[in-house]
Amino acid sequence: MSVFLLTTYIFSNIVYNNEVMGDLMSEQVINRLKDPENITETEQKHVPVIEADEVMTAEGSFEVTVKVGELPHVMQDEHYIEWIELSLGDMKIGRVELSPSDEKAEATFTVEPTEEIVGIHAYQVCNIHGVNVCGKCGSKSVVMKLDALISCNVHGLWESKKEVTIMSSHEGEGKACAWHK
Repeated sequence: MSVFLLTTYIFSNIVYNNEVMGDLMSEQVINRLKDPENITETEQKHVPVIEADEVMTAEGSFEVTVKVGELPHVMQDEHYIEWIELSLGDMKIGRVELSPSDEKAEATFTVEPTEEIVGIHAYQVCNIHGVNVCGKCGSKSVVMKLDALISCNVHGLWESKKEVTIMSSHEGEGKACAWHK
């Protein structure tokens, strides 16, 4: 099984393995926000919060900050966030290792979407209709998800996602058309 297929299988089946290429380790359930209307204290301290522009232009450079929880998570020897990982679709952006000595459970990543993302992602979505093209302004774009995954040494894995629109750089900077919504 290829790494791409294995990664897709892992995330689609809500399990994560710490070493995709190495020996299989025990699988863990990925926790997510269960009910946005009734957020538990544990969820408030563990669900990743993704701070990112809603629209990114291909070939640009964008900072994305991932904070662990709406309420600050402790960083102590007996209870801390081990790492924060960020992906854009199936592409891993990076992983930041943390330790109990870190002040905050947060990390900032640089996301640099390429023009190929617009074409490849649209092809994956529809091989007949191709890239999303607005009939009104001609802009090309795709909607993708930023995926933040964190590991707490006590409460395990936690994940959240945020949709972002990647606009083609060939169309110039702009905002997503209303038809994307």
